[in-house]
Amino acid sequence: MGTVITELGFVGPAQSDDLFHFTGRNGNRPRDVPEEIQRMKASERLDSIITQRKLLAFPPFGVRQACVCFSECPPEQLAYLIAGGLFSPWGVVVSRSQVMGCGGGSVSYVPDKVYEKFERVGLEHWAVRTGEKSTWLHEREWRLPSKGVRLNALRAILIGDETWRPSLVDTNDWINAESGELCLGPGETPSARPRQHYPELWRQSEIWVWDATAKHMVKHPPGTLD
Repeated sequence: MGTVITELGFVGPAQSDDLFHFTGRNGNRPRDVPEEIQRMKASERLDSIITQRKLLAFPPFGVRQACVCFSECPPEQLAYLIAGGLFSPWGVVVSRSQVMGCGGGSVSYVPDKVYEKFERVGLEHWAVRTGEKSTWLHEREWRLPSKGVRLNALRAILIGDETWRPSLVDTNDWINAESGELCLGPGETPSARPRQHYPELWRQSEIWVWDATAKHMVKHPPGTLD
């Protein structure tokens, strides 16, 4: 996810340029989500996304097309979704322009009869019902139809625990396991091993920590929580 559309017009106070992909939500999950992913904690799913640099796509409820889903969240809406227990404060944050640059967009909220027209042409993944039994009116959803998205950059990473850190990953550098100093590699140093560091997305992104008491985010610049 790297293409950016630079001219999107104004964003009003009821809108937000921040789109959240939450890794934890209360309630059922679509049947196509593998069991091993469903068993993960929200923080474990986030760790997988950051280390693998990829968002997986699955069909939303009642839809055939696999999508990566996001929630457009101004600050008050974010507080409502998290404090109300609808989502956990874990996930990644991208911008509208990133999603639109990859072919995604906001869904339409339509009456059931209009939704049926979307279904007839295979575009039901672009709409949400507003009928009596709809349970999806609490958020403004964006979707990106795809088989999965490679993450080149993020606006931010959302975590619910300031002490949490992602798993370390191997870098292109080598370190002498005996001295702890950088070296050229196993060809020169038999005790060489890959130098590990936090994933690049973690080091290059803002980290937004959810304060459950104050019900708002504390934003940390890139690199300050390494």
